[in-house]
Amino acid sequence: MRIAKLGGAVSLVLLLAACGTTGDSKGSDTTGPSASASSPRAVPAADKGPECEGGTGAQGLHLLRGGATEVPGAGKVTYAQAKADGRHRTAVLTAGASRQTVSAGQKITVNGHSFAVAQICTYRVVLTTAEHNGTNQGAHMAKWPTTHDGQWRLRWHVPDNGPGAGAVVTDIQSGPARASISVTAVGKGQLAFYDDVRQGSTVEIAGRLWKVEAIDAGHMDVEMNAPDFRAGYVDLRELGDAQA
Repeated sequence: MRIAKLGGAVSLVLLLAACGTTGDSKGSDTTGPSASASSPRAVPAADKGPECEGGTGAQGLHLLRGGATEVPGAGKVTYAQAKADGRHRTAVLTAGASRQTVSAGQKITVNGHSFAVAQICTYRVVLTTAEHNGTNQGAHMAKWPTTHDGQWRLRWHVPDNGPGAGAVVTDIQSGPARASISVTAVGKGQLAFYDDVRQGSTVEIAGRLWKVEAIDAGHMDVEMNAPDFRAGYVDLRELGDAQA
């Protein structure tokens, strides 16, 4: 798919939303996505599942896929990679130069602090400690985003910004339809980057779980000012509180 050229106003909005980056932990001083044409990306292998492994309560510190999360005592921790073999799921966590592969139920040490891996999902890892088993996600974002009958539409390169956070679709590919969604917060950088999600995938945004209900690739292999240009979008359906 050829990415259409962006106008100045749209580019400025993208810069403010800090989209097009992954794992940024330096705040909102990031650059927007390139406005140049790009070639279709190779189709990644389908995830073998299960979608989640571990406890169902989901109480703990949520490390969202592709995002850097401030973990008390351990600094910024990123859920960098997700893997599954059809029976079990593992995750790769990074903290500075440290990198480790973890499994559900495992006891781990990050920067000298101990945690238990309570749950691993395609979209998050949940860590607990003796001192902290409450969530770190969503309390300040309860009124964002606005939905219509539980539906939320994210349009390609058009950020949906709340009081302290925003989400944007940074890329849409076809054959099969898949999209990348960036979630950022003011002063916190990138909270999540859900790369190559497909219809039926689950994501966590603003303390809620969402199912990817539809991906429309639009008609974006022409210039943005062409009469037949049509931007793509992703439709999300709210599943409920991320702690449920």
